Formats: sequence, structure tokens, C-alpha cells
Amino acid sequence: MNVENRLALSRRGALGALGGAMALGLAGKAFAQATQSNASEAAEIVLRGGYVLSMDPALGDLETGDVHVRDGSIVEVAPEIAAPGALEIDARNTVVMPGFVDTHWHMWNSIWRGMANDASSYFALHGLAAHYTPQDHYIAVRYAALEALSAGFTTCHNWAHGADTIEDAEAELRALADTGIRAKMGLAGFLGGQPTTRDQVQAMLDWIASNGGGRIGLGMILDGAGEALSERVELARNLDLRPITDHGGSLAQPDLLGPEFLFTHGTAVTPEQIALILDKHLGVALCPGTDPMIGAGLPPIHALLAGGVPLDQISMTVDVTAQTPADPFAMLRTIVNAGRIQQANNPNLMSIVQAAPQWLLSYRDALAIGTRGGANVLGLGDQVGSLTPGKRADIIAVRTDALNMIPAANTNMTFQLVQHGLPSNVDTVIVDGHIRKQAGALVGVEVREILAEAAESQAAIRKRAGLPPLDTSL
Repeated sequence: MNVENRLALSRRGALGALGGAMALGLAGKAFAQATQSNASEAAEIVLRGGYVLSMDPALGDLETGDVHVRDGSIVEVAPEIAAPGALEIDARNTVVMPGFVDTHWHMWNSIWRGMANDASSYFALHGLAAHYTPQDHYIAVRYAALEALSAGFTTCHNWAHGADTIEDAEAELRALADTGIRAKMGLAGFLGGQPTTRDQVQAMLDWIASNGGGRIGLGMILDGAGEALSERVELARNLDLRPITDHGGSLAQPDLLGPEFLFTHGTAVTPEQIALILDKHLGVALCPGTDPMIGAGLPPIHALLAGGVPLDQISMTVDVTAQTPADPFAMLRTIVNAGRIQQANNPNLMSIVQAAPQWLLSYRDALAIGTRGGANVLGLGDQVGSLTPGKRADIIAVRTDALNMIPAANTNMTFQLVQHGLPSNVDTVIVDGHIRKQAGALVGVEVREILAEAAESQAAIRKRAGLPPLDTSL
């Protein structure tokens, strides 16, 4: 069996088992009534008895409730739902909520783990793109997407600037489609040093229409567009691509901007830029894992909120799993903590205690950034981001009976999720009505094979590039 076939997901295959280190030791079997042969493809599902955090202001929360899914859509959210014949998931001792949404992730370099410890060493590796084969692109993006699903991300934005040919881009699209994640694919505005043509973009759109399962969309990346920026934006708009984005340079040409644009990073965002974000209704993609790690600063959440940017325009981004894990809980903690540091602007502990600030960013707000905000930024707010009947069924169940959590009814679940949540607490992941993770294990995935392929791909790329051995003394 060749590598591609070994890697291809079987949506009707047997359930794989994660290793003990990735499994949730204290998790009960959330799928007590599901069988291994029918769980991933059930047309109708009811999650029963969980704490329902809908992230829909009109629906609110249910301390105990059910969520009914049929044919990939959310049908009903209520205290108790009769659904004869539906697959029942025992969601007791879990928080049932919309899946997390990432809005900016360089998935192609996920296999560089252990190779770069700061920004300088990371950017020095970008020349490795010339030594990738299309299969390396497939392996890297699939590796990242499976980590995303395991951690509770149901949507990602694959920033595919490492793809240098149409074959590379198609390989990354296949990886996203094969894993079953919902995704936007950010196609580079230049391929092989030449402007991406309308025919090439249309070929990508045609592939998505035939193979994307209704879960994949296309955007455009403008990094390096230079004098061709306006032309690239016009092409993207003509073909209804979203998001349109780069690493901030397009802000210098405000006449080109619109609500389909995405502003990334921005740790030093200025009042003038915030006014532009407001005026043009730009989406914002904060990078809470990588920006502090490289020394660039904290996510500028307080400046954005104080400047009037609404939560529904703000999102979180994994950015680079070559240097950080896909951990939505840690990302949201960092955003909350950054906001408090920026708001207090005071290193004196007792002074802050005595002031008892009313924090501008709440934990519920942070969860909105991680779900509803991300969906809106990617142009998917009418489809996902909340447990609203009629939206697509992108749902996760997060266990509260692990040692880092507590299932007591009188606790604040938004506090618990952000302050204490871990990817290992994610018991169940459903994307578009399909079960992708159950009882703490990815469905139909042999994790050891995925890890082995990722390691083999990294080694092969290093060899082709002639890289010296790594300095392990750092």
C-alpha cells in the first residue's frame, strides 16, 4: 500500500485508538450507545444531558440539556429532546459547545517541530519550501489538521504560502478534505514566482466543489504581492474568495480594504490602525501562542476592545505549530491574561487587588472570540460558531470529570473552560454532523502512523536541503 493510501482516512473504517498519553484517563465512555461501525456516519445524533454552552445570546446556556443533529445540521437545543432512532451520546459531565475556530495557521510547516526556538531560526527555515514534494505538503497539513480536531478545533484557516505549485496546493486541499475538518484554504497570490492566474484559482474552486464535502472554502494570501496587490485583490473579489489577507502590509492601501480582509498579529497596533479596522470592518486574527514566544508582545486585545472593535470581528489563531501546540484553551487564557495586564497597567499585586477592576474582557467574551468571532472573520458566521438551530453541526463536548476540572453544578463553566481546560479534556468532536473524535480518540486514525509519516517527511526534507545536525544544547 502506498503512502497516500495508507494516510487516506476511511470514513467508514474501524476506530483508531490514541496512545495512553493522549487519552483522557478519567473520561467515561461518552458514546455508551454508539457502536464502532456506525458512530462516525450516523445521520441523526442527540447529545444528552450535558451543560450546553450555546454561544448564541438568544439561546443562552442550559445547565442540563440536549442537542439534536440531523443530516449535518443542528435541529434543536432544549432541556430534553425526543428523537427516536437517533444515535445517543451520553454528554453528562461534559460541556457541549460549538467547536473552536482558528483563523490563521501555517499548516505546511507543522512538521518543523523541534527545529526552531525563536523567530530568527523559524524564518531561516522558510527556504525548506523548495525541498517539499506535494506529498510532504499533504503529510504536514494532514498532521496539523488531525491535531486541530483532537484539540477541539472544528474549523481552521490553512495559510498555504509554502505551496509553490498547483500540485502542492491540491495536496494541501486533499489533506484538509480527507481529515473531515472544516477549513478555508489561503491560496498564495503568487505560485512559482508568477501571479496566480484566474484559471488556476478556478481549478482550485472546481476541485473544492467536487471533493470538499461542503466544508472547504478558498481565500487568498497577498504576502509579497507588491505592485500587483490591487490586481490580486480584484481577482480574489471577483471569485468571491474570503478571507483576503497578508501580514499587515495591505493596511497601507486602505482603499483596497473591506470586510473580507483579515488583519493578523498586530501586537503594536496603533489607534489609527484600529480606526481603519473599525471603518473597513476588518477581521482581526490574534496570535496568543506565537507572538509572546518570539518576543513580539502580547495580543493587543485591550486596545482593540477599548477602541470599539466588536468581539465578532476578533478571532484567535494557532499561527505556527512548528513552535506551539494547537491548544485553544491556552490561547484563550493568554488573551484574557493579556487583556488584564494591559488594562491594569500596574505591576503592584495588592494595588490591583484593592482596585478590584471590572475587567473589560470576560471569560465568556474570550470563548466568543474562539468560536463565534472566528466564524464571522472567515465569513462562516451564518454556518458555524454557535449551537444555533439551522447552523451546521460543528460541536465539541469537553469533559469536566478530569482532575483539572470539577463537575460541580454551582461552578462557572466559562471560568473552568478558559482557566483550566486542556485539549485532553476534549472527549467528542463533531464536524458537519460527522463524529471525528469519540471518547477521547480520533475516529479512523492510526496516530502512530501519522507521527511516523511526519517524522519521515521532516527527515527527508532536511536531507534534501542538506541541513546540518541540529544544535541540541540550546
